[in-house]
Amino acid sequence: MEKEREGCLIGLGMMGIYAVLLIVAYWLDIPFLTYICYLFPGLTGAYVGSIYFSPAEKRKKSRFSRRTWTGLIIAYLALAALLAWWLEGRLW
Repeated sequence: MEKEREGCLIGLGMMGIYAVLLIVAYWLDIPFLTYICYLFPGLTGAYVGSIYFSPAEKRKKSRFSRRTWTGLIIAYLALAALLAWWLEGRLW
């Protein structure tokens, strides 16, 4: 039970950070940062859910490696840049 609470707090903390970044992105009018804030909560949910809310036997078997997480983060940043460029016409 304690592990689930820790995962929930990590998820809520990361969502709070994204909310503050989203306010800064709107205030400074930075489309790239806005789309990062739109997309990264999905990655946060995948991370927290895979570590803290899966059964112990499944956690060991289906855990992503550091290389996979790095690839996912790069793909999310590339997707955010593509969306900002395509929908807004600029990154900054």
